[in-house]
Amino acid sequence: MIKAILVDDEKNALEVLEWQLKKFCPDITIVACCTNADDAIAAIAQQNPQLLFLDIEMPVKNGFEVLNAFKEPAFDVIFTTAYNQFAIKAFKYAAFDYLLKPIDADDLKAAIERYKNKKNVAVNEQLKLLMQQMTKNTVNEKIALNTADGLQFVQAEQIIRCESLSNYTKIFLTNNQKVTIAKTLKEVEETLQAYNFYRIHNSHLINIAHIEKFVKADGGYVLMTDGEHITVARNRKEGFIERFSKL
Repeated sequence: MIKAILVDDEKNALEVLEWQLKKFCPDITIVACCTNADDAIAAIAQQNPQLLFLDIEMPVKNGFEVLNAFKEPAFDVIFTTAYNQFAIKAFKYAAFDYLLKPIDADDLKAAIERYKNKKNVAVNEQLKLLMQQMTKNTVNEKIALNTADGLQFVQAEQIIRCESLSNYTKIFLTNNQKVTIAKTLKEVEETLQAYNFYRIHNSHLINIAHIEKFVKADGGYVLMTDGEHITVARNRKEGFIERFSKL
């Protein structure tokens, strides 16, 4: 049996993962479920798990800070998160695998099978599997925009930015088209959370891939590929800058 600890600040996500593992992965024995980093660190030290299912974005301390508490971890890590941009950083922590929320049962079962056979998997092959997992939900997958006259299908990479219009959101596309949908920006953000988007302002959600430049002047703003200048809110600036490696 494989001893595992589950860590996620969202109780519902934790319960779903626990249910999936019990139903689809009988080789996994769950020895602890934690909703914050400090409890997770204590549980790992006490239980000595073989496998850690770890959410990344958590309040106070994130998943990477959990791993930083262990100089020589004796366990493997499967990151579980809605934000695929963290995968590159996950590589640095030698994550065994990476699952995007909502976690698909087949992906979960496949990850456990890879873990059970990990001695036969070369390091470069592990990185390849991680990259495939990171991109599986984003490559060629289309998003349906519910417009007044029907559904318009676009790929995430075609969306440059989204702007709040109270209970509506205006979406700016690469073909210079603008689409207004009856969804709040928060709802749009939740839909796009598995893609490379960032909420830089209460009224603006942007596609990281379409940033041309970040300018520090005037409080800080980004220049987008469509020529638009968008202010980075003061309370979001630090998190925004931390998203990028700087040379």
